[in-house]
Amino acid sequence: MAAPESISYPWFEKLPQLGTGADFAALRHLIDESGYTAEAILKRLSIESVENYCAPPAGGRAIQDSLDGMIALFFDCGFVEESKLAAALPPGTLPLLDRLGLLVRDPAPEGMVFASAAILPAYGVWVLCDRGAAPDGLRTPYPPDVVYPPVFETTARFIGELPSTPSDAVLDLGTGTGIAGMLAARNAHNVWATDITDRAVLFTEFNRRLAGLENVTVGKGDLYQPVAGLTFDRIAIHPPYVPAKIRRSDHVFAVSGDDGEQIIRRTVEGLPQYLRPGGRFYSLQVATDREGEDFEERIRKWLGDEQGEFDVMLAIHSRRSPAEYLAHDESRLVEESRNWLNLWERTRTRFMVYATLLIERHDAPRRAVTRRSHKGAGYTGRDLEWQLDWLKALGRPDHVEMLLESRPVARPENELQVVHRLRDGCFRREEFRLEIPGPFRLSLRCEDWLTQIIPDCNGVKTWREHFEHAKRDGMVREDVPIEEFAKGLGVLIAVGALKLPE
Repeated sequence: MAAPESISYPWFEKLPQLGTGADFAALRHLIDESGYTAEAILKRLSIESVENYCAPPAGGRAIQDSLDGMIALFFDCGFVEESKLAAALPPGTLPLLDRLGLLVRDPAPEGMVFASAAILPAYGVWVLCDRGAAPDGLRTPYPPDVVYPPVFETTARFIGELPSTPSDAVLDLGTGTGIAGMLAARNAHNVWATDITDRAVLFTEFNRRLAGLENVTVGKGDLYQPVAGLTFDRIAIHPPYVPAKIRRSDHVFAVSGDDGEQIIRRTVEGLPQYLRPGGRFYSLQVATDREGEDFEERIRKWLGDEQGEFDVMLAIHSRRSPAEYLAHDESRLVEESRNWLNLWERTRTRFMVYATLLIERHDAPRRAVTRRSHKGAGYTGRDLEWQLDWLKALGRPDHVEMLLESRPVARPENELQVVHRLRDGCFRREEFRLEIPGPFRLSLRCEDWLTQIIPDCNGVKTWREHFEHAKRDGMVREDVPIEEFAKGLGVLIAVGALKLPE
């Protein structure tokens, strides 16, 4: 994907500058001294979320103290009277902001200034990003390389999928503001954050310096290009998902080739070269299930000849048919809907899936795991990681003995649905379906004997003892091998019906 040509926009053309270490230390001190935190902003403005930034009140904001000044400049992102701003902020603040390229005077009414970018609190750090509107409050065209703010639900969901465990080398692709890389730096030895646009690289470097992070390296280039020759034990991306021919958009973060999957495809294709043995890859994207080929099957093809070295896990957030997808957004233009239909016909798309993707590279020879689950109540990215670890455990040579000696516990959320059918003048129980609420939604058809064993799983009996009891009472046939019974426990734990005591 080539970087767009530079286009000048009046409200976005002045860029922040990378000052000295002393300048960034002074900016951090200013933010701290002013009490410019998420909690303080929400309380002062009586709002529920920092998503409501870039909305100055009619007539401007009254500036009584330094917090008001910071909010007016970097949260409201509107015009601010320079003399009032200077009076409210600590001495020397305006020259500091000038050195960092954060104040703009032209174009602006006489005596007024506005910020070249927003500074928002997000996930415990401060993040420089582009404003959502012109300083006069009107909507205005964004530059094609606009740096998207990380305070909206889509980014929050992506951040929630990423682990916070220690790692050696992390790669954050398409970093934008650098938020994922900066959060990873809390637990990583080294982090690389890359993006294709100069603007995103500048904003990420600014944010790195503002956070005082010495273990983050920022690079410019297309996907893996800036890190050629390196390998990582953790790689993450939140790729764009709108096909270029569907909706007209010049924004780099918004489009991904003719079918919307080219960025995630090229990223996955690079994993055999850049992901270390034992390393994991994380992404959150919209993709497609196609006729005869679901998303995870195409992922395996993208991994190429080395696909047997990788596990592929999906957690589906939503899955809609083409008709449901079009109906979900009633504001969609007729031409755009027609473009979607033409694309789906060409690609033989059956469903649009919004999913978390987790890929692990094996650190030793073993059976590859491919799994698709549908997220349920309370799901987090940690649940998908746990599921992978459990499925890997079931591939160990000693897994049968491990299962038989375990003491499972039934989840109280389980629900049993029984279908009675009229037979020979009376209703007979013929079908049993276990509904399993929890982090993964599942409806499991099961036999009658299993409905008797599950309630008895209270962490006291081993699974071997449950087997012996079931055979003694005639709940299972005499010829059922104990290995098959053990395998059933592995499935029940994987789907969330049973769990092992911690």
